[in-house]
Amino acid sequence: MVNLDDYSGDAIAACKSVLVESLTVLGRHRQHLVLVGGWVPPLLMPDAGHIGTIDIDLAIDSRQIPAYLYETISNDLQRAGYRTTGIPNRFEREVRVGSKKVTVKLDLITGEYGHPPDGGTHQLIQGMPVWRSRGVDVALDHAVEIRVSGALPDGGVNEVRLRVAVITAFLVMKAFALDERRKEKDAYDIYFCLANHPGGIEALAHEFRPLMDNGLVREALTKTCAKFKTIDSVGPVWAAQVVQASGGDYEPTRRDAFERATALFAALRVTPD
Repeated sequence: MVNLDDYSGDAIAACKSVLVESLTVLGRHRQHLVLVGGWVPPLLMPDAGHIGTIDIDLAIDSRQIPAYLYETISNDLQRAGYRTTGIPNRFEREVRVGSKKVTVKLDLITGEYGHPPDGGTHQLIQGMPVWRSRGVDVALDHAVEIRVSGALPDGGVNEVRLRVAVITAFLVMKAFALDERRKEKDAYDIYFCLANHPGGIEALAHEFRPLMDNGLVREALTKTCAKFKTIDSVGPVWAAQVVQASGGDYEPTRRDAFERATALFAALRVTPD
């Protein structure tokens, strides 16, 4: 059974506050950063009712960034009150929301390409480990600049500019996440994008078509197609479980998720492995 207790209003508000603060702190580096992960759908489709997210994933473009900048980013975050953790690429920021203290996680990640491979899960650059995440390279190449405003943890409201992965790139990353772990919200995030993308499935397919020569994109879509292959596959089932846990209806959601995914993959002529 899916449990969404961690996705409380306080936790989401704290995460939004840390998002705005971290992008304020790192504003001078924004051209080298792309926001990926769970914040993408609610920021690009703010009125569609996404359940929210409680952590932050920032992708660093290791192909173009000056080498010294990695250490600078780490130092800037630590000076602003972010602490390092036992996970090499992770920072934490403790904030107060009302009478509660909430700890928000911020992960720094990078793509697989543009630096010498060594077979490890992290890329060590200027002494700062950055997690290599499959699909990030697509997000680094396909991002849009938006503005986000919100209250800072220590008071005051600020508006920041940031680059955010477009929905196609987000779906590529989510495909690999869904294939590599059990986290029902990955399936929910995919379904949410299929259900709420402006212009519907055909518009989403139209945006994917110029990317279909990219092997990483095709691999990602093939993996997602397999997860949504039938109405009983984990894609529709997990998406519906999350919707049900947030107060929605299980069976209509499961069918809708399956039908929308089927329509997208038919339009793109993608089949499962």
